[in-house]
Amino acid sequence: MSDIAQLENLIRLGHYARARNLAQELLTNDADLKVKQLYALSLSKSGVPEAAQEYLEGVAATHPDDAETMGILGGIYKELFKKNQSSKFAIQSRDTYDKNFQLTKNYYTGINAATMSMLAGNARRGKEIAQEVLTILKHSDTDFWEAATQGEAFFILKDRAKSEDAYRRARAMAGTDWGKINSVYNQLWLLKHYLPVPGELLKIFSPPVVVSFTGHMMDHPERPTPRFPDYIEGDVKSAIVSAIRTLNAKIGYTSVACGADILFAEAMDEEGGEVNLYLPFKQEDFIESSVRFAGAQWVERFMRLVNKHPVTFVTPDGYENHPDLFNLTTSILFGLSSLRSAANHQEPMLLTVLSDRDLAKKAGGVRDTLSVWPFRKNHVTINPDVYLKGTTAASVDAIRAEQQAYDRPVLYLVCCDLDTDEKINATLMAALEDASLPPAAVDVKGNHLIACFKTIFSAFEFCELVTKTMIKPFQQKNTMRISLHVGPLQINTDNVRQQLSGYLIDTLERLHTMTLAGSIYATSLIAAILALEPQKYSFDYVDTVASAGNTKDLDVFKVRIMKRI
Repeated sequence: MSDIAQLENLIRLGHYARARNLAQELLTNDADLKVKQLYALSLSKSGVPEAAQEYLEGVAATHPDDAETMGILGGIYKELFKKNQSSKFAIQSRDTYDKNFQLTKNYYTGINAATMSMLAGNARRGKEIAQEVLTILKHSDTDFWEAATQGEAFFILKDRAKSEDAYRRARAMAGTDWGKINSVYNQLWLLKHYLPVPGELLKIFSPPVVVSFTGHMMDHPERPTPRFPDYIEGDVKSAIVSAIRTLNAKIGYTSVACGADILFAEAMDEEGGEVNLYLPFKQEDFIESSVRFAGAQWVERFMRLVNKHPVTFVTPDGYENHPDLFNLTTSILFGLSSLRSAANHQEPMLLTVLSDRDLAKKAGGVRDTLSVWPFRKNHVTINPDVYLKGTTAASVDAIRAEQQAYDRPVLYLVCCDLDTDEKINATLMAALEDASLPPAAVDVKGNHLIACFKTIFSAFEFCELVTKTMIKPFQQKNTMRISLHVGPLQINTDNVRQQLSGYLIDTLERLHTMTLAGSIYATSLIAAILALEPQKYSFDYVDTVASAGNTKDLDVFKVRIMKRI
């Protein structure tokens, strides 16, 4: 595969950071225009359209008639307009797309020129281009993008009936291709801020409803008071199916314990939905702790699910009686559904199978679990108590949550570059050890430092400290790189300064090689936890990173701090 083909393939697969790094490497020895275009595109898709703009404008100045260069630049201006809502970028995008369209007569740049003309306040020009785009399209009955473009052109021309007809044909062709569906929805969502978009059009391309799930396991044979006995399994499964249909849920995030988890995963699969499975630790231990006690049939059902659907492990390590891994997994499930929905300007749903008796407790597992869910109105619960026969409810006692100390606790890991000035590094280290919530462990590895914290709050307190200490006064650009990951880590509690190693550290260091200067990158596991505070953080998907013990790579996001902690 040629270098160009490899770059294009990386971008097609969503490996934007890897494409960016490869393009940078190629540009040191190669001035090929195509490499420059793909470098700018990978920058923009990595969540830094500002850097892409600065770079590609210089390229465009010497290649003003190159259609592909100007098309990519128009898209970068469009991203900056969506991000900043500045009319300056709308006008730049419109002019760049328009010039490209006049040169190439490509319907993609044409429809974008028409739409950006409307958004920039030149409705007449927008309609002229939309009409011209319609004369180019010939196969809108068989091609999704042509049908969607036709729908958008008719919408700009205010022909509602033809617009809706074209959009419906496009939607039928898309099937369950959520990428195509979301692309059209996001374009309509953008238009809706400037033009009256009928609700019917938005409904046609309504994004898939994302559901996070948690629920009780089957009753253990030694449980004194029934909560989820096997004879109510059919009733609970029927209630879950009904909820999935009512919510129109298409994408689900869940663990795979016996009982409610498996029932939900099976129901989503039977309804044709996307199933994403997460395990808190290695599979053999999970089966022993959370599946096998309910019977061999539950182990068989577990295996059918994990062999069919993608599975992510929070850690490849064993259980070793570290229950904090279960809480971490639940938070990750909640946050991942939020991340997935936020990309489509939506909020996720939470579906639970929880006993009212457990919900009534003043403290403890269930109540603590639900307390981290940020979208309180988006919660549907199924109460298994209503299906119990002749059972006297157990008394409800307040439970005091006990803090336990583990030799392998869940820690929030921060990796940052060190400065070339040793005095600055010494100041940072001194401030770090004197912090209100000092790290559980610190290690210096070459030109970067890794600090491990017990809470996400203390980790971000350190991020702010790094920014203040390491960025020199009057420095025009922030070149600091910060990378974040989370998971259980074996530590020596007698010594903060340690030599940290293992798969968790390896993943963090691989992530740090991707992290762009002036940016904070996080694996999906920690981004999910940050996503539980949607008013404080926003995210741009940038790539994936390989993680030991996982059957699939972890997504990587650029973190934007919207509000100071």
